[in-house]
Amino acid sequence: MKHLLTLLALTLTIGVYGQKSTIRSNVPSADIFIDGKLVGQGEVSGIKIPRNECITVQVSATGYLSQTKEYCKIKGMPQIEKTEYIELGIDDSFEASVQSDFANNDIIINPKNKDVDQVWKNAFRLITNYFDAMEVNDTEVYYLRSSWVVATFKGYTIRTRVVYRLTRENPLEFSIKVVSERAEGLASAKDDEKYKPWTRILKRYAALIEEVQQRS
Repeated sequence: MKHLLTLLALTLTIGVYGQKSTIRSNVPSADIFIDGKLVGQGEVSGIKIPRNECITVQVSATGYLSQTKEYCKIKGMPQIEKTEYIELGIDDSFEASVQSDFANNDIIINPKNKDVDQVWKNAFRLITNYFDAMEVNDTEVYYLRSSWVVATFKGYTIRTRVVYRLTRENPLEFSIKVVSERAEGLASAKDDEKYKPWTRILKRYAALIEEVQQRS
């Protein structure tokens, strides 16, 4: 009889409070969010979903592809297991890029050479080593803007362009900016609404600004 009462009490407790679950990631430093709120890193325990409700779990970490999953306590909807293991894949766009203060910032260049035409030609030659097509190339006002170059990775699309222009004639001054933007998933160069400024530059363009600075 005592055993039966204990079993009944346990059943009622589970029915009232529900199963508590643990979410674990393969990245110990990964941030775990539930319904947009940061609840822990690497592993979070004691998760309970109220009856007839759902939660959205997002796991993210620098250098990895974020994962978002929905769990519910509704019949026919995805249920949460006692332990949920969420594995984050490597973000190959991160590995192919470097953090840079140059990204999306105008960098001022004060040429040693005071011949504006020669400075322009030297910079143009260097820039075309990195960017084949120019969207604007106005030699009268010394302004150029390359076309976007798109690079596709597993979870993101990166688009990059350069802007080089004369900002002052006396003393002579130019500015150069590498525009680096990232979109989630696949995107074309024209999908402006999908892109956001990125604080990293693909490694293939990382040396451009310093080369232009050194040879001006």
